[in-house]
Amino acid sequence: MLLWAVNLCAQGIKTDINLEATNLDDIQQQAVSQLATDISYYIENTQWTFEDLPTDFLIQGTIYLDSYTESGYQKIYTGKAFWGNGDDQKYFDKSWQFAFNQGDAITQSRSFNSLTSFLDYWVLTILAGDFDTWSQFGGSQMYADALRIARMGTGDSFSLGWKERLEDIEKLSRNQNYRKMKFAYYEAIDQWDAGNKKEARAPLDAFISNLETSIKRQESRIFTQNFLNAKYVEVGDFLYEVGDLSYLQRLMRLDEDHREHYEKILADW
Repeated sequence: MLLWAVNLCAQGIKTDINLEATNLDDIQQQAVSQLATDISYYIENTQWTFEDLPTDFLIQGTIYLDSYTESGYQKIYTGKAFWGNGDDQKYFDKSWQFAFNQGDAITQSRSFNSLTSFLDYWVLTILAGDFDTWSQFGGSQMYADALRIARMGTGDSFSLGWKERLEDIEKLSRNQNYRKMKFAYYEAIDQWDAGNKKEARAPLDAFISNLETSIKRQESRIFTQNFLNAKYVEVGDFLYEVGDLSYLQRLMRLDEDHREHYEKILADW
Protein backbone atom coordinates (compact mmCIF):
# COMPACT_ATOMS: atom_id res chain seq x y z
CA MET A 1 0.00 0.00 0.00
CA LEU A 2 1.23 3.46 -0.87
CA LEU A 3 -0.03 5.70 1.91
CA TRP A 4 1.20 9.11 2.96
CA ALA A 5 0.17 10.32 6.39
CA VAL A 6 0.82 13.50 8.31
CA ASN A 7 -0.26 14.47 11.82
CA LEU A 8 0.46 18.10 12.66
CA CYS A 9 -0.98 20.72 14.97
CA ALA A 10 -1.11 24.50 15.01
CA GLN A 11 -3.49 27.38 15.80
CA GLY A 12 -6.10 25.21 17.47
CA ILE A 13 -6.62 22.88 14.49
CA LYS A 14 -5.03 19.43 14.47
CA THR A 15 -5.11 17.32 11.35
CA ASP A 16 -4.74 13.64 10.58
CA ILE A 17 -4.75 13.45 6.79
CA ASN A 18 -4.02 10.28 4.79
CA LEU A 19 -3.74 9.92 1.05
CA GLU A 20 -3.86 6.57 -0.74
CA ALA A 21 -2.94 6.47 -4.43
CA THR A 22 -2.30 2.81 -5.19
CA ASN A 23 -4.67 2.96 -8.19
CA LEU A 24 -2.42 5.51 -9.94
CA ASP A 25 0.73 4.78 -11.90
CA ASP A 26 4.17 5.45 -10.40
CA ILE A 27 4.56 8.85 -12.04
CA GLN A 28 1.24 10.12 -10.73
CA GLN A 29 1.84 8.62 -7.30
CA GLN A 30 4.98 10.72 -7.14
CA ALA A 31 3.09 13.79 -8.35
CA VAL A 32 0.74 13.63 -5.33
CA SER A 33 3.28 12.37 -2.79
CA GLN A 34 3.28 15.70 -0.89
CA LEU A 35 -0.44 16.38 -1.16
CA ALA A 36 -1.36 15.05 2.30
CA THR A 37 1.26 17.32 3.88
CA ASP A 38 0.08 20.29 1.81
CA ILE A 39 -3.55 19.68 2.75
CA SER A 40 -2.67 19.47 6.44
CA TYR A 41 -0.69 22.69 6.27
CA TYR A 42 -3.55 24.41 4.45
CA ILE A 43 -6.18 23.32 6.98
CA GLU A 44 -4.09 24.24 10.00
CA ASN A 45 -2.99 27.63 8.71
CA THR A 46 -6.29 28.93 7.36
CA GLN A 47 -8.50 31.15 9.52
CA TRP A 48 -11.86 29.40 9.55
CA THR A 49 -13.66 31.73 11.94
CA PHE A 50 -13.22 35.21 13.33
CA GLU A 51 -13.95 33.81 16.78
CA ASP A 52 -11.25 32.46 19.05
CA LEU A 53 -11.27 28.68 19.05
CA PRO A 54 -12.42 27.45 22.49
CA THR A 55 -10.24 24.34 22.26
CA ASP A 56 -8.18 22.31 19.83
CA PHE A 57 -10.22 20.71 17.08
CA LEU A 58 -9.34 17.61 15.06
CA ILE A 59 -9.95 17.21 11.35
CA GLN A 60 -9.45 13.67 10.07
CA GLY A 61 -9.46 12.80 6.40
CA THR A 62 -8.55 9.75 4.35
CA ILE A 63 -8.50 10.43 0.61
CA TYR A 64 -8.46 7.65 -1.97
CA LEU A 65 -7.43 8.63 -5.50
CA ASP A 66 -9.07 6.28 -8.00
CA SER A 67 -8.13 7.59 -11.43
CA TYR A 68 -6.23 10.22 -13.38
CA THR A 69 -6.71 11.93 -16.74
CA GLU A 70 -5.28 14.92 -18.58
CA SER A 71 -7.23 17.72 -20.22
CA GLY A 72 -4.99 20.27 -21.87
CA TYR A 73 -2.61 21.53 -19.20
CA GLN A 74 -4.81 20.22 -16.38
CA LYS A 75 -4.19 16.98 -14.56
CA ILE A 76 -7.53 15.75 -13.25
CA TYR A 77 -8.02 13.24 -10.45
CA THR A 78 -11.13 11.45 -9.22
CA GLY A 79 -11.52 9.89 -5.83
CA LYS A 80 -13.46 9.49 -2.64
CA ALA A 81 -12.82 10.37 0.99
CA PHE A 82 -13.72 9.71 4.59
CA TRP A 83 -13.93 12.76 6.88
CA GLY A 84 -14.52 13.13 10.60
CA ASN A 85 -13.53 14.66 13.91
CA GLY A 86 -12.29 11.47 15.57
CA ASP A 87 -15.48 11.27 17.60
CA ASP A 88 -19.16 11.54 16.67
CA GLN A 89 -18.85 13.01 13.18
CA LYS A 90 -18.19 10.51 10.37
CA TYR A 91 -18.82 11.24 6.70
CA PHE A 92 -18.15 9.34 3.47
CA ASP A 93 -17.76 11.32 0.27
CA LYS A 94 -18.08 8.82 -2.57
CA SER A 95 -17.37 10.96 -5.65
CA TRP A 96 -14.99 13.87 -6.09
CA GLN A 97 -13.05 15.31 -9.01
CA PHE A 98 -10.35 17.96 -8.89
CA ALA A 99 -7.52 19.48 -10.90
CA PHE A 100 -4.01 19.46 -9.47
CA ASN A 101 -0.56 19.82 -10.99
CA GLN A 102 2.51 18.92 -8.99
CA GLY A 103 3.85 22.04 -7.32
CA ASP A 104 0.52 23.90 -7.28
CA ALA A 105 0.12 26.09 -4.20
CA ILE A 106 -2.96 25.33 -2.11
CA THR A 107 -4.43 28.69 -1.14
CA GLN A 108 -7.89 29.75 -0.06
CA SER A 109 -10.08 31.67 -2.46
CA ARG A 110 -13.59 33.09 -2.40
CA SER A 111 -14.12 31.76 -5.92
CA PHE A 112 -14.70 28.06 -6.48
CA ASN A 113 -11.68 25.77 -6.75
CA SER A 114 -12.10 22.05 -7.28
CA LEU A 115 -9.49 21.17 -4.62
CA THR A 116 -9.62 23.88 -1.96
CA SER A 117 -13.40 24.30 -2.07
CA PHE A 118 -13.74 20.58 -1.35
CA LEU A 119 -11.39 20.93 1.61
CA ASP A 120 -13.15 24.09 2.80
CA TYR A 121 -16.55 22.40 2.63
CA TRP A 122 -15.53 19.49 4.81
CA VAL A 123 -13.52 21.49 7.33
CA LEU A 124 -16.38 23.95 7.77
CA THR A 125 -18.91 21.13 8.09
CA ILE A 126 -16.92 19.38 10.81
CA LEU A 127 -16.10 22.58 12.70
CA ALA A 128 -19.76 23.63 12.53
CA GLY A 129 -20.78 20.37 14.18
CA ASP A 130 -18.19 20.88 16.90
CA PHE A 131 -19.12 24.54 17.46
CA ASP A 132 -22.73 23.43 17.97
CA THR A 133 -21.56 21.69 21.14
CA TRP A 134 -20.15 24.90 22.61
CA SER A 135 -23.18 27.11 22.12
CA GLN A 136 -26.66 26.46 20.79
CA PHE A 137 -26.48 26.70 16.99
CA GLY A 138 -22.91 27.94 17.36
CA GLY A 139 -21.97 26.41 14.01
CA SER A 140 -24.58 28.28 11.99
CA GLN A 141 -22.19 30.64 10.19
CA MET A 142 -19.88 27.76 9.24
CA TYR A 143 -22.81 25.74 7.95
CA ALA A 144 -23.86 28.78 5.90
CA ASP A 145 -20.35 29.08 4.45
CA ALA A 146 -20.30 25.37 3.56
CA LEU A 147 -23.72 25.74 1.98
CA ARG A 148 -22.46 28.63 -0.18
CA ILE A 149 -19.53 26.51 -1.38
CA ALA A 150 -21.79 23.57 -2.22
CA ARG A 151 -24.09 25.78 -4.28
CA MET A 152 -21.12 27.09 -6.26
CA GLY A 153 -19.93 23.52 -6.78
CA THR A 154 -23.18 22.40 -8.37
CA GLY A 155 -22.67 24.96 -11.14
CA ASP A 156 -18.97 24.36 -11.73
CA SER A 157 -17.41 22.22 -14.46
CA PHE A 158 -16.04 20.04 -11.62
CA SER A 159 -19.54 19.38 -10.27
CA LEU A 160 -19.10 15.69 -9.45
CA GLY A 161 -20.61 15.01 -6.01
CA TRP A 162 -21.62 18.57 -5.25
CA LYS A 163 -25.36 17.97 -5.55
CA GLU A 164 -25.04 15.34 -2.81
CA ARG A 165 -22.87 17.62 -0.67
CA LEU A 166 -25.46 20.38 -1.02
CA GLU A 167 -28.22 18.01 0.08
CA ASP A 168 -26.16 16.79 3.06
CA ILE A 169 -25.27 20.25 4.34
CA GLU A 170 -28.88 21.35 4.02
CA LYS A 171 -29.95 18.35 6.12
CA LEU A 172 -27.34 19.05 8.77
CA SER A 173 -27.84 22.78 9.06
CA ARG A 174 -31.63 22.76 9.20
CA ASN A 175 -31.98 19.83 11.61
CA GLN A 176 -32.60 21.77 14.79
CA ASN A 177 -33.39 18.78 16.99
CA TYR A 178 -30.09 17.08 16.17
CA ARG A 179 -28.15 20.29 16.76
CA LYS A 180 -29.98 21.16 19.99
CA MET A 181 -29.47 17.60 21.23
CA LYS A 182 -25.68 17.90 21.00
CA PHE A 183 -25.51 21.25 22.77
CA ALA A 184 -27.90 20.15 25.51
CA TYR A 185 -25.82 17.05 26.20
CA TYR A 186 -22.62 18.99 26.76
CA GLU A 187 -24.42 21.70 28.70
CA ALA A 188 -25.88 19.09 31.05
CA ILE A 189 -22.44 17.59 31.67
CA ASP A 190 -20.89 21.01 32.25
CA GLN A 191 -23.55 21.94 34.79
CA TRP A 192 -23.31 18.58 36.54
CA ASP A 193 -19.52 18.65 36.73
CA ALA A 194 -19.68 22.20 38.11
CA GLY A 195 -21.82 20.93 40.98
CA ASN A 196 -25.01 22.51 39.65
CA LYS A 197 -27.07 19.34 39.94
CA LYS A 198 -30.45 21.06 39.77
CA GLU A 199 -29.44 23.26 36.81
CA ALA A 200 -28.27 20.18 34.90
CA ARG A 201 -31.79 18.75 34.77
CA ALA A 202 -33.19 21.18 32.16
CA PRO A 203 -30.47 20.52 29.53
CA LEU A 204 -30.61 16.81 30.32
CA ASP A 205 -34.36 16.82 29.64
CA ALA A 206 -33.68 18.77 26.43
CA PHE A 207 -31.02 16.25 25.40
CA ILE A 208 -33.31 13.23 25.76
CA SER A 209 -36.29 15.00 24.19
CA ASN A 210 -34.37 16.19 21.13
CA LEU A 211 -32.67 12.81 20.84
CA GLU A 212 -36.08 11.14 20.68
CA THR A 213 -37.13 13.42 17.83
CA SER A 214 -33.84 13.40 15.96
CA ILE A 215 -33.37 9.64 15.82
CA LYS A 216 -36.88 9.17 14.44
CA ARG A 217 -36.39 11.62 11.58
CA GLN A 218 -35.08 10.15 8.34
CA GLU A 219 -32.90 13.17 7.60
CA SER A 220 -31.06 13.08 10.92
CA ARG A 221 -31.13 9.41 11.91
CA ILE A 222 -27.67 8.51 10.62
CA PHE A 223 -26.07 11.58 12.20
CA THR A 224 -27.76 10.84 15.51
CA GLN A 225 -26.72 7.20 15.39
CA ASN A 226 -23.11 8.24 14.75
CA PHE A 227 -23.34 10.39 17.87
CA LEU A 228 -24.64 7.44 19.91
CA ASN A 229 -22.04 5.06 18.47
CA ALA A 230 -19.33 7.42 19.68
CA LYS A 231 -20.93 8.38 22.99
CA TYR A 232 -23.05 5.50 24.27
CA VAL A 233 -20.59 4.43 26.99
CA GLU A 234 -20.09 8.02 28.13
CA VAL A 235 -23.82 8.76 28.03
CA GLY A 236 -24.65 5.59 29.97
CA ASP A 237 -22.07 6.38 32.65
CA PHE A 238 -23.34 9.94 32.96
CA LEU A 239 -26.96 8.87 33.35
CA TYR A 240 -25.91 6.29 35.94
CA GLU A 241 -24.14 9.05 37.88
CA VAL A 242 -27.21 11.28 37.67
CA GLY A 243 -29.16 8.43 39.19
CA ASP A 244 -32.52 8.89 37.48
CA LEU A 245 -33.65 5.55 36.09
CA SER A 246 -36.18 7.08 33.72
CA TYR A 247 -33.49 8.74 31.58
CA LEU A 248 -31.69 5.47 30.97
CA GLN A 249 -34.92 3.63 30.24
CA ARG A 250 -35.86 6.22 27.62
CA LEU A 251 -32.39 6.03 26.09
CA MET A 252 -32.54 2.24 25.94
CA ARG A 253 -35.79 2.38 23.98
CA LEU A 254 -34.23 4.78 21.49
CA ASP A 255 -30.86 3.12 21.01
CA GLU A 256 -31.41 -0.55 20.29
CA ASP A 257 -27.88 -0.96 18.92
CA HIS A 258 -26.41 -0.49 22.39
CA ARG A 259 -29.23 -1.98 24.43
CA GLU A 260 -26.99 -4.71 25.86
CA HIS A 261 -24.65 -2.10 27.33
CA TYR A 262 -27.52 -0.19 28.91
CA GLU A 263 -28.95 -3.39 30.37
CA LYS A 264 -25.64 -4.04 32.10
CA ILE A 265 -25.84 -0.59 33.66
CA LEU A 266 -29.41 -1.25 34.80
CA ALA A 267 -28.30 -4.53 36.35
CA ASP A 268 -25.93 -2.52 38.60
CA TRP A 269 -28.52 0.16 39.42
